[in-house]
Amino acid sequence: MLSENKLSMYLIYAIGEVLLVVFGILIAFQIDRWNENRLLRNLENVMLVDIRENLIASNANLASSISYNKTTLSNYEKILRHIREDLPYSNSLDTSFSYMSYWSAPNFTYTAYETLKLKGLDIIQNDLLKVLITEIYEQHFPFLIDELKGEWELHNSIVLPFIARNIQYISSDVARPNSYTDLKSNDEFHNLMGLKKTTREFIIQYTETLHDKIDDLILMIDHELSK
Repeated sequence: MLSENKLSMYLIYAIGEVLLVVFGILIAFQIDRWNENRLLRNLENVMLVDIRENLIASNANLASSISYNKTTLSNYEKILRHIREDLPYSNSLDTSFSYMSYWSAPNFTYTAYETLKLKGLDIIQNDLLKVLITEIYEQHFPFLIDELKGEWELHNSIVLPFIARNIQYISSDVARPNSYTDLKSNDEFHNLMGLKKTTREFIIQYTETLHDKIDDLILMIDHELSK
C-alpha cells in the first residue's frame, strides 16, 4: 500500500510537471505570437503613414495638373469660339495659340507602395483598404499615364507638324498663326482642335475623378490609423 501510494503521488507529480512544461510552452508561444502581431501592426501603421504621405503628394500634383489643363482647355475653346462666331483676330489670342503646345502631366510617388509590395500586401489587415490602394497604384495611375502618353504621341505626330507649318511662336507664351483667315477655313485645323479638345476634356474628367478617389482613400487610411 505504501508503495502504491508513493507511485500514485509520483505519477501525479510527473503529470503536474508535464502539464507545467506544456503550459509554459503554450504561454511562450502565445507571447511570441503577440510580439509578432504587435510588430506586424506597427509595420502596418508605418506603411499606411508612408502611403498616406505619398498619396497626398500625388494628389497635390494632380490638382496642379487639373488646374493647368483646364486653362489650356479654356484657351482652345476661346480660339474655337472666335472662329465659330467669325470674330476678328485679337491680340489676346496670341496667348491662346501658345497653349497648343503645352499641357501638364502629373508625377506620382510610388516609393511607399513599392516597399509595401516587397514586404507583402497582406500586412494590411483591412481587405477593402488593401484593394483600394492596389487599384490606385496598379490600375488608375497606369491608365492615366498611358492616356498621357497617347496625347504625347498625338502631339508629336499631328499637332507639332501642323504648328510648324502654320503657327509662329514668338515666345513661350505668345504664338500667332501665319494667316488667321486661312486658319479659319482650314479643315485640318478644325479636326486637330476638336481632337485636342476632346482628349483634354477626357483627361481632365478622369484626373478629377481620380483626385476624389485618392481623397476618399486618404480619409479611409486616417480612419484605419485612428483605431
